[in-house]
Amino acid sequence: MERIHRQTEKHVNNLRYVAVIIGEPASDQRHAGIAYRVDETASFQFLHLAWHRDLRRQDSLAPHYCWVDPNVNAKRLKQVAGICEDIAYANLMEQIPYSFGTPVSAFDEMTKKFLLGPTTTGLTCASFVLAVFERAQLRLARYAGWATPDFEDIQWQQKVLENLRKIPGVSAEHINVVEREVGTSVRYRPEQVAGAAAIWNQRPVKYRRAKALGNDIVRFLRNEPDIGEFRLSLWDRLLRRFRL
Repeated sequence: MERIHRQTEKHVNNLRYVAVIIGEPASDQRHAGIAYRVDETASFQFLHLAWHRDLRRQDSLAPHYCWVDPNVNAKRLKQVAGICEDIAYANLMEQIPYSFGTPVSAFDEMTKKFLLGPTTTGLTCASFVLAVFERAQLRLARYAGWATPDFEDIQWQQKVLENLRKIPGVSAEHINVVEREVGTSVRYRPEQVAGAAAIWNQRPVKYRRAKALGNDIVRFLRNEPDIGEFRLSLWDRLLRRFRL
């Protein structure tokens, strides 16, 4: 847990160009985003998909949010920060739908606009983070082998669908798309994405590792005792020690 920080102990202003943000703003509801700055003298920006067609870029972050220092060298993180800036400018007007679509190839290589299509139907807050790193050619998660939605995931997806139906102006086409995705599209949980960013070797990260560290992160957010669910193998510990 050395790469995740509470702002009361180490403020997000200390980020190295990019940090993955993770918090629990409501009971049993996590939220993820990206804090970035394009150079060392700039103030950070908090970029996150707050809800349907509600991509936000803010210059402040609530104190209860924690941040992950990605295990990526600073030069690459500076490149990611530039891509964050491009994605923000390209999508703050036309916005990004909320759905359970894939984070792969979600943004155009040149314009950085969201590519709405048959599979890129929209993103969640967590898959938005994955999609940004994906555009930077830093794949965080190994999508093959990611767990199919469990009962809790399906309940959450159904709740999202119900809330989308309550929003005036959401097209029937989009509602139908999200309805088809419920129970069939994988769920990338915010804490799992944050965990994947923290792991320095064997990236992209397998589901089992992301889930275990994600569970540890949830306990960290809640100030609960760390039971160390995430364990490194002997080989991983040697690699980490000697940075091979």
